[in-house]
Amino acid sequence: MNQGKKKLAFISQPEYFRFTYESDLNHLAEVKEFPLVPMLHQWDFTELIEYDADYNFFFRGEFIPADVLAKIPGVKIALSSEPFPRIINGRIEKTWDSVNRYLHFRSIRSLPYDYLFHYDDASLPVMAWDGIHCSGHFAFPVATEVYKHVSTERVWDLFFIGRSTDHRERFFSALKHKHHFLHICHGMWGPELVDYINQSAICLNVHAENEISWEPRVQMMLACGSLLISEKITPNEWLRPGIDYIEVTSPAEMHEAVSYYLAHPDEREKIAAEGRKRVSTLLDGKTQFMSLIERISQGEVPRFSTGVPSRLLNALDSTATTWRNGTRRLVSLFR
Repeated sequence: MNQGKKKLAFISQPEYFRFTYESDLNHLAEVKEFPLVPMLHQWDFTELIEYDADYNFFFRGEFIPADVLAKIPGVKIALSSEPFPRIINGRIEKTWDSVNRYLHFRSIRSLPYDYLFHYDDASLPVMAWDGIHCSGHFAFPVATEVYKHVSTERVWDLFFIGRSTDHRERFFSALKHKHHFLHICHGMWGPELVDYINQSAICLNVHAENEISWEPRVQMMLACGSLLISEKITPNEWLRPGIDYIEVTSPAEMHEAVSYYLAHPDEREKIAAEGRKRVSTLLDGKTQFMSLIERISQGEVPRFSTGVPSRLLNALDSTATTWRNGTRRLVSLFR
């Protein structure tokens, strides 16, 4: 390990994950970003291997070849970000989409990571049932020196970033007809995205499918100081519905909340300020990453380990091609 500043490598798809670190750590460590793109080969990782970071943070670590990981001398940390089935109030929350994403992910058991963290604590029991024992959960933080509130003219009533799905359009369709609604599907991040969020009175969060989940865009938008109205997210220790953001359970409730808070800017700004303060206090990127590094260096974090995989999931995986092409009734077997 280096005696001076730690060398950190972030291996990620920048458009999805740079918001967690951006440039906030640059004065605390030597930081380098390595974009993760589809169809990578071993030779595409030469620069990462030669960089010889003390700590390597892999977003979507299941995509990294095992022989590449074996050549990286520093600590290898996988940060799992996908919405997987989760246990909420004693029952499993799942859809075709979340089960399918987990089936793609579970091959990570064969990869030599030192630590594996999943962002949503509620999915850890499901992963453990399948013999994937995480080092813990790591709620994705926000680079608050970039994603921050800036006073500017409100141009848009409503803002959302994320792909369009049938479930989302059940919430959005009428709102798009009635209000000045900016919907960006993908391809924007950093200061340009912050500008659009700050120009919007209200940000929205709706899940891709009809299940409770927690998208990291929630804290990203809260950090910028616009009121967030969201479908119910996984209960967690950081964000408080009714205090930091407004929670709704149906398109009708979302439409009602939008109309109310557009008409009551003082109440809107009060809740938005609480959400911004909460993220800045509890989910600041530089604080959370440096704290995680410290806990790992002190031996306070369990290492990633694996056990016996679920026979049910093995069976689903072995027929995945047929299943993903339409035999979705098997999702009901995932108890």
